Amino acid sequence: MTFKPSMIRQAILLAISCSVWNAYASEFNTDVLDAEDIENVDMSQFAVAGYVLPGKYTLTIFVNGQRLGAPREITVFEQDKNSEAASQEICIPADMIDLIGLKESEIDKVKITHDGQCLDLSGLTGVQTKIELSSLSLKITIPQSWMEYNDPNWVPPALWEEGINGAFIDYSANASVTDENDGGKRTYLSTNGIAGVNLGAWRFRADYSANYQKQQNGSNTQEFHQFDFNRLYAFTSLKKLAAILTIGENYFYSNLFEAWQYTGMSLESDDRMLPPKLVGYAPEIIGVANTNAIVTVRSQNRVILETTVPAGPFRIQDLESGVSGVLDVTIREENGEERKFSVNTASLPYLTRPGRLNYKFATGKTRYNNHDMTGNPVMSGELSYGLSNAWSLFGGAQLSEDYKTVAIGIGRDLFAFGALSFDITQSISNFREQKLQGRSYRLSYSKSFDELRTDVTFAGYRFADENYRTLTQFMDQERTGYAGRSPKENYQIYLNKYFDDFSLSLNYQYSTYWQDKPQMQYGLYASTGISIPSLSQQDVNLSISATRTERDSGYTDDAINVYVNIPFYNGHSVTMSESYSGYKGGNNYNHNIGYSGYSDRDNYSLNVGYNHGKNIDAQSSISGYYSRDLSQATVSANASYVPQQYRSFGASISSGITTTAHGIALHQSTYGDTRLLIETPDVSGVPLDSGVIKTNGQGLAIIPNISSYRKSTASINTSKLPDDIEALAPSTDITLTKGAIGYRSLSVMKGQKLFAILSLSNNKKPPFGASVRNADNRELGIVGEDGVTWLVGISPNEKLSVYWGGNKECELNLPEKLDTTSSMLLLPCT
Repeated sequence: MTFKPSMIRQAILLAISCSVWNAYASEFNTDVLDAEDIENVDMSQFAVAGYVLPGKYTLTIFVNGQRLGAPREITVFEQDKNSEAASQEICIPADMIDLIGLKESEIDKVKITHDGQCLDLSGLTGVQTKIELSSLSLKITIPQSWMEYNDPNWVPPALWEEGINGAFIDYSANASVTDENDGGKRTYLSTNGIAGVNLGAWRFRADYSANYQKQQNGSNTQEFHQFDFNRLYAFTSLKKLAAILTIGENYFYSNLFEAWQYTGMSLESDDRMLPPKLVGYAPEIIGVANTNAIVTVRSQNRVILETTVPAGPFRIQDLESGVSGVLDVTIREENGEERKFSVNTASLPYLTRPGRLNYKFATGKTRYNNHDMTGNPVMSGELSYGLSNAWSLFGGAQLSEDYKTVAIGIGRDLFAFGALSFDITQSISNFREQKLQGRSYRLSYSKSFDELRTDVTFAGYRFADENYRTLTQFMDQERTGYAGRSPKENYQIYLNKYFDDFSLSLNYQYSTYWQDKPQMQYGLYASTGISIPSLSQQDVNLSISATRTERDSGYTDDAINVYVNIPFYNGHSVTMSESYSGYKGGNNYNHNIGYSGYSDRDNYSLNVGYNHGKNIDAQSSISGYYSRDLSQATVSANASYVPQQYRSFGASISSGITTTAHGIALHQSTYGDTRLLIETPDVSGVPLDSGVIKTNGQGLAIIPNISSYRKSTASINTSKLPDDIEALAPSTDITLTKGAIGYRSLSVMKGQKLFAILSLSNNKKPPFGASVRNADNRELGIVGEDGVTWLVGISPNEKLSVYWGGNKECELNLPEKLDTTSSMLLLPCT
């Protein structure tokens, strides 16, 4: 039964009164209420500021604004039922004493009550506790003088979570098919990724890669396929040592020695566990693709990244910060052509904070060709200690029965003049036929000239005598009997210069060898913005890159690229590029013009080009590229056509699947790293963060690439929520250890919303301020004047309960059909 009285005044008064009485003290002037039955007002739950009904609640706990882990069950006790303004006791779980972050001297002042179940913080002056049912939270305020930790940008180890048990597979897959006009056909398929299992604090991982190639020319068919687990290992975070323990197949990346593979165990300090965060150096890869291309990056023959890029310049900036040494980059064009180059990820001079000891230790058997072990066990380690603000001492050793090397060095902060380090390494190599001893010397320098807006990112010189061998060189020579080419001298410098609207980067590397001819590589990259109002509201971007590599074979590789981007509206732009490449006496000129666009989820481009040069046939081309971020994956597709030569089609997907006790979720790939599982119980389609990721049919979603040891926040995108869903707890914080699968449940309520008038069996109305709750004891509304109640999150045939005076007094039975278009629904409360 429904009717349509004029209830605007009552509804406004209800909203005002609910907010007012939550804010003021324990006495109220009920004369302000325009109620016919002024005595029929239940103010019991407002008689104490912040009053909540006694019982158990699942609440998120905050201390000084910082969330303490997942929601916990909190019990509220009423201490004096006979008092007009009954006092309450909030039971803070006793096992949270270490999470609060109190000083050791203050922990003794905290009492344990209710048979060891609750913490009594009344012994600490100035402590305040408050329950906010609107946000389902318990907020504790503690004076900072009682707290051990005072850095808002760092979460102490006691609050780090190891996550939940689970298993996952993260993968990236690429496919391309090229049909040639002469009847030939090329097929290329590849995938790589990480499979993992999390058990407690341990993370078990398997890096894998696979590829398949097929070349058809008439009746002649050639096929090649490969699959391998590149690395099998397990690791865990040791919080007290601020270190990572790894067991299995691993790579020893060192600031002193050349990287090498081994099977064994390692212990490595991790500065990310320390306050404040020290961000490690991560290499960057810059290149140009002539067509839609697959870029593969390898370290020690292991694929660490493979991605599809459209035609034009590309920049890869998301490599692991722990990667060091030489990276091998392969650009596979859609016509099957492959171009390769190397990137030296030299690190900055070795400086350590005063009093801080950084270390890496590893022991095991050396490894080559992924799983094959060779030689005797090796023990390897390095240390760095900050002697003062200006001086750091570092050193290391690699020891086995037939090979030994020792290094020692010193780092000096020159303050206004930059930073400098120098080290000496001595090696002893015992081969079957001879014993070799050699030394290597290295000098490194870096400096930011702020007044000149110039950075010398890295400048270094290294000299090694003819008998010096790295561990990898020793292993190769011991296994094959061939010494290979031994480095002699290496010079390198990376220089960046910044102007108001112009930036310039220069790099130079010169290497000599004892047995081979020298090799040199140098390059230039410049970019600027040009204002052309008639073309664009934004600056036109112009970039130029040029590189030359003089190889020891006597050949010279040249590459020059000019790239222009003219932005228009909403992420749309026109691009033009001119490129030249020369190799082994040949040359290639490429001219391209394209149109591209991007949004929060989409990225696309369309290009037409013309290619000609010495020793190649002139050809025109048209190509297109499209990628989209989905909740479960990132997908892309590309196609190209070269008249009278070939047409090519390609696609890629980057995704993952994670399974836990809470269910299974498909998601964007996180490449084995830390992830957060969000659950919105029984509610699907809830948008998270930017809105790209949504919960699946089980109410589950994975947020990838969560920072380790740092507080991460996940939230419901309330602006994109469907009309029938309410977010009761729209955000959550969590701090996870490396590789963890975190879990949080965000409280949402799905159902209809409407105004109703509640009526008792004696034709009276429930008292003003009575609480309407569902079967989960969740408050769905508060009774206003004349029984008017705004109900949210309700469903047909649902049974609700009405509480006042601290007791359940009657029940509501909702009808089979709810008419939300009516002004008011009459509901008897029996």
